[in-house]
Amino acid sequence: MAKFALVADLGGTQTRIALVDAAGNVAARRSTQTLARQGRDAVMGRLVEALEHVASSEVTSSVAGIGLSLASPVEPGTGVMYNPPNLGPEWHMYTPIPFLQERLKLPVVAENDATLGAVGEHAYGAGRGCGNIVYMTVSTGIGGGVIINDRLYTGSNGFGGEIGHMTIDRHGPICNCGNVGCLEALASGAALARIAQDRLRAGESSLMLDLTGGEVGETDARIVVQAAKQGDSLAQSIVQEAVLSLACGIIGLMHIFDPELVVIGGSLGQNLQEFMPIIESEVKSRAMAHFQGAFPVAMSQLGDDVGILGAAALVFSNRGESP
Repeated sequence: MAKFALVADLGGTQTRIALVDAAGNVAARRSTQTLARQGRDAVMGRLVEALEHVASSEVTSSVAGIGLSLASPVEPGTGVMYNPPNLGPEWHMYTPIPFLQERLKLPVVAENDATLGAVGEHAYGAGRGCGNIVYMTVSTGIGGGVIINDRLYTGSNGFGGEIGHMTIDRHGPICNCGNVGCLEALASGAALARIAQDRLRAGESSLMLDLTGGEVGETDARIVVQAAKQGDSLAQSIVQEAVLSLACGIIGLMHIFDPELVVIGGSLGQNLQEFMPIIESEVKSRAMAHFQGAFPVAMSQLGDDVGILGAAALVFSNRGESP
């Protein structure tokens, strides 16, 4: 059995590369700026260089293959990307698989980053030992992935798991996807920033103004959560509304999939630990009676490594090896 998977998490801002063994241990890693504005060819060139650098300590025969975690809707098998929001229009309908296979002479697999979050948590994290889990990443946007009976569920066209675009409020704000009232439009990092800025511009007072030096446009999700944790009433009301929307989304996932666990990750999700009692209370009071007050929700155990570990698990599973 090959010892390692060579993996990359290609995001709009940062690209993270690692060499991961079948037990989920990271043997080597490297991070680089994606610099998408420089164009696709430049990004792919840097990606190859970084992969070669991380793999340089191992002979090719000890590497099972390359796994890519991509910040884009991805067609399973082909790796074709569809309108990646943070990379640019030239990435639409592009697949990095043939280029990397030609340059590095290794098999390549690719999937959406949130989908691989589910794979990673199932193989190495909070969902290990569970056959049915849903992973929810709460960051700038909201995405997710679904594992059913120990297998990744991708849907008929490969786009299953877009949990951020379930409608929570049909009279709600317009989402980036074009719909209205999506979970992402109500509870994502971008949503928190938008709501906070609107209320501050309307004249409401808040510690958030002190934290940004009075620059309303600098108020982001990190500032909102920081102010909420420091007792600011406006920030707390904004976060509370967001986590109540998240709870509604979780209840919907429970009713549809009956998972053993819903795992919350993402840069914002990982900072919501102290607001979990609000989510728990809402879930227990609104979920159908047969759940008997259960709260099958846990925080991610893999943090920022969830994408690279999910990509590694995908590499090993495609070889018929259990991660």
